[in-house]
Amino acid sequence: MKLLLIGTEFHRTRGGIQYVNRLLLRAFHQIAESTPLELTAFSYGDCVPDSSQGAGNSAGSIRSFDRHGMRMGVALARALLGRPDVVLLTHVSLLPFARLVQILSPGTRTAVLAHGIEVWKPLAPAARRLLQQVASVLAPSEYTASRLREQNGIKQERLTVIPHGLEPTWTTAERPRRSGYAPTLLSVARLNIVDRPKGIEVVLQAMPHILERVPEARYVVAGDGDDRLRLEHLAASLGVASRVEFLGDVGGTDLMRLYSEAGVFVLPSQKEGFGIVFAEAMWLGLPVVAARAGAAEEVVEDGVTGILVPPNADEQLASAVSGLLLLEPERKRMGAAGRRRVEERYLFSHFTARWHKWLASVAPEAVYLARHAQMSAKSEVSVSSASR
Repeated sequence: MKLLLIGTEFHRTRGGIQYVNRLLLRAFHQIAESTPLELTAFSYGDCVPDSSQGAGNSAGSIRSFDRHGMRMGVALARALLGRPDVVLLTHVSLLPFARLVQILSPGTRTAVLAHGIEVWKPLAPAARRLLQQVASVLAPSEYTASRLREQNGIKQERLTVIPHGLEPTWTTAERPRRSGYAPTLLSVARLNIVDRPKGIEVVLQAMPHILERVPEARYVVAGDGDDRLRLEHLAASLGVASRVEFLGDVGGTDLMRLYSEAGVFVLPSQKEGFGIVFAEAMWLGLPVVAARAGAAEEVVEDGVTGILVPPNADEQLASAVSGLLLLEPERKRMGAAGRRRVEERYLFSHFTARWHKWLASVAPEAVYLARHAQMSAKSEVSVSSASR
């Protein structure tokens, strides 16, 4: 099966969409180890590939176009001459390329991955028509799938829900050990103006109430963006600046350490199409306090792995956070339940298996079965030769 993976960005900036794009690349390369899959990846937003994107790396190679749509269109047109079986666009902003696929390779099945808020409202007429014409639309949550049906007229039979998963490094790296309990709240989010619905402001407004009940509490925010200065000023105006720490961008083992040092993860976001940070926190044993909005209810099980509160309800948020900081048995119970939930649903192996199943369902059946049989036959010959 020939697959073209067309992404907005994989490496250039940090964010949930880039995270998912990298995860997809890893998953498809893993699938290709046991399935006849030929993958070509295009990145609209990345610059020239760095060493981490080389063909010898497990993440696979990417053709990058530094946001030059015309150059990418020409390269894609050439790739379409090879008659790929499936083209997967990882964002609705890439839908104009679906038209190119229709013209140059009408037998190719095109699919689009919708993440969240960008499809929770009606798309522009041209984009909506293209979205309705593609063979398959994928969503990371039932919530996003329902909004796609309601707002953009996507029929149920063309929708597939594939939840995200953790990067494999999260489960293979040594789990940081807790040095001892600290009454720390942690949020991980981009701090851009467009990301205000993430709810960092709501947590800051809740901090005076939290400090009344837990005077030693502190709030740590990992992430950066053009709204950070305003949030820092807000913390000062609320009189809690000494108990709030803005760390900027944090990743890798440093981010894992932050999770392991916190007592509660809090993000009352109203715009999560999935919420990878919820899964990260639960994997490291943190109870989660989130808003009852978007897809949070699908990832965070209220009363089991965390507490869901109404959006923009700073006093109720304060009560939930304070209760978890003060009640160690409840905090440990929810943390352990969250870990189990990730182990059962949101590991990289789950993510890869779901995408493998989808590929098998969307590919032309004759092509998939014939090539799978061919690879199986080659494998049997290799085993037979090795045994002689």
